[in-house]
Amino acid sequence: MTKTNYIKIEGRVSVSAPSNIAIVKYWGKKDIQIPENPSISFSLNNAITQTSIQYKRIPLQDIFSYDFAFENKTNKAFEKKLVTFFNRIENKLPWLKSFYLNIQSSNTFPHSSGIASSASSYAALAIALAEIHTQITGEKLSMPIISEMARLGSGSACRSVYGAWNTWGETPIINGSSNKYAQPLKTKTHPNFQNIHDSILLVSKKEKSVSSTVGHQLMENHPYKEGRIRQAHANMKLITEAIEQGNWTSFTEITELEALSLHGLMMSSTPSYCLLEPNSLAIINKIRDFRLETNIDLCFTIDAGPNIHVLYPESNKKQVQEFIDGDLRKFCSDNTVIHDYIGLGPKIN
Repeated sequence: MTKTNYIKIEGRVSVSAPSNIAIVKYWGKKDIQIPENPSISFSLNNAITQTSIQYKRIPLQDIFSYDFAFENKTNKAFEKKLVTFFNRIENKLPWLKSFYLNIQSSNTFPHSSGIASSASSYAALAIALAEIHTQITGEKLSMPIISEMARLGSGSACRSVYGAWNTWGETPIINGSSNKYAQPLKTKTHPNFQNIHDSILLVSKKEKSVSSTVGHQLMENHPYKEGRIRQAHANMKLITEAIEQGNWTSFTEITELEALSLHGLMMSSTPSYCLLEPNSLAIINKIRDFRLETNIDLCFTIDAGPNIHVLYPESNKKQVQEFIDGDLRKFCSDNTVIHDYIGLGPKIN
């Protein structure tokens, strides 16, 4: 294809892509965004990034040309990251240096506070660029290629290009699994987990003191690295079995173990750090006490931050949300809770 063969030379694309919540956590990477261990997650419905790109061909241009704004404000730090991202994906989008891109992005949730904002951001960006590629060349990129592009921006973003349950990383329990891209979970999903809810308790809306990028780097020489890799592989098998069988007891055990293992790795790295806050621990203890007292199915997980995700089936929605309002909301910043649930995935608007 030459520069004169473009089907379209200007236009606009708008995409929404979800954050995802990992159950088996990806922590530690090698090479360019290759995970040290496999992971499994589900995509959310309400916690999304909305990205729109206006594009226009610039004759004779041969550089990356773009402007970026997050929630109507320029973001120089992310602009620099985009150069790295564009360099990584240019071989898949050979037109990239021939077009000017005006990129506008916004979130429905606080940025850099332990909800996977980079996952939804790069997923939305990868899908939008793939849609532009189709509009100007006529070629439709496959979902594995789009997932791989998202991964080259942020590892967990490769899972956010899909809805529902997804896996990423090579594992013998999933045929065709790959470190390069994510894919939908191939095993059957029991009704208990088809409509799973996630109420996100925002203990803090502040930006994390240690970024996930730094956290991943600290796993490189971590004394528990090999043990963690073995643990994740074992938990992948157990959690997929629980999802297929509808076993909330097993799901709860593995999910909470994974969450606390993640933060244990942070606290035992060199240098060590802790992202949990006193209110995070108070919520965890309240959840466990409530479960013991009522025998109601619910559990918690935590991403790389202080905020707690409360997971529960659709059948327990009323009881759990009453518990959150009565006992847990007071531990949240400005009493903020985002009630969310498993979603259908990105949308091209």
